[in-house]
Amino acid sequence: ILKLLDQYSAFDSLHWFQSVQHKFSREEQAVQESKSGREVDVKLDQTNTLTMKRLDEYRQEFELLYYSLSSARIFFRTDLEEGQLQAPAAPATAEPGAEGTA
Repeated sequence: ILKLLDQYSAFDSLHWFQSVQHKFSREEQAVQESKSGREVDVKLDQTNTLTMKRLDEYRQEFELLYYSLSSARIFFRTDLEEGQLQAPAAPATAEPGAEGTA
C-alpha cells in the first residue's frame, strides 16, 4: 500500500519502528526498576516476569514486521528510482576463437 500511494518517505519520516523500540525499552526499564526498588513480593515478581515475557514477545513481533517490510521494499525495488531500474546494456564482446572468421 505504501508503494502504491507513494508514501514511503512519509512513513519513514515517522520513525515508527524506532519509537516502538524506544517504548519497549522504557517499559522494560520501568519493570527492572520496580524489581530492584522493593522487597521480594511473590505476586509482584510473577507480574514482572509476565510483563517482561509479554514485552519480549511484542518486541519480536515488531522485529519480524520490520524485516517483512524491509524485504518487501527490496523485492519491489522501492529504493531505486525509475531510471535506475533498467539494467545497463552489456558491452558487445566477441567470442574467443571467433576472430578472423566471417
